[in-house]
Amino acid sequence: MDSVLNHITIRELLKNKFRYATAFSDKLIITDHLGYLELFKYPCRIDAVSIFICTSGRMDCCINLKNYTVLPNTVVICRSSDIIQIISSHNLEAYAGVISTDFINELKISLWQQSIYFSPDLFMRTISDSELQLLKYFYPQLRDNICRPCKETPKIIQSLIQAFVYTIISIMEKGNQEAGTFKGTRNEQLFEKFMSLLSQYHSRERSVSFYADKMCLTSNYLSGEIKANSGKTASEWINEYVILEAKTLLMYSELSVQEISYRLNFPTQSSFGKYFKKQTGFGPMEFRKMM
Repeated sequence: MDSVLNHITIRELLKNKFRYATAFSDKLIITDHLGYLELFKYPCRIDAVSIFICTSGRMDCCINLKNYTVLPNTVVICRSSDIIQIISSHNLEAYAGVISTDFINELKISLWQQSIYFSPDLFMRTISDSELQLLKYFYPQLRDNICRPCKETPKIIQSLIQAFVYTIISIMEKGNQEAGTFKGTRNEQLFEKFMSLLSQYHSRERSVSFYADKMCLTSNYLSGEIKANSGKTASEWINEYVILEAKTLLMYSELSVQEISYRLNFPTQSSFGKYFKKQTGFGPMEFRKMM
């Protein structure tokens, strides 16, 4: 059973009539104005690859239950599997692009799959001023070609996106080389591995023993290490992740409570209701009506 949240599609983003956004069919949206972050104040997934380049100000966000502060000269890439929530922003100026997964697949860039899509970690890098200028170059090129369409436009846009993706990959690989082989402490590595597994399996597995077995550890050892690194036990993280997905399904989807309980691998709707109320203080239907 796959992990499922209601995904916001590019078409749904366009329905919000972003004043400063430029769209290429339902394959791509680009903008250099981010005045509509309200759309992301609740956790959601975007059914596309989202690329964010901060040029000034700051943004506080939560991605896959981890808090991040995005500052100038930072690139963030979110995959369609990532859960995104914007907490706040201050004097934020940035470039952003949303590229449909189908369009990315059409480009057939194997390095993208290896470097970004199948990586267990969020792609977030601080880049130099020269690298920032290099990435900023693509925005006016894409915008101008989309706004002045001709029969060659699809091929031009595809070539520009390919060049942009390869540029990001080269920046990432350079950053990895400069970082050397340092991977964090063992405790930090265990936490990252646990969170990666939790992102993958939380919709069907809620026992600490399952994740401990995957990591060849005892449940007590895993919980102790996770608690030491994050201040929360493994069980608390599992519950938080499951409730996050349940809340998002209740808020953004038209699925019934019974269908949601099935998607999250609860044996009955009643057991899901009891679990949800224990964690939140509200029943699923009560929570949905509040939203």
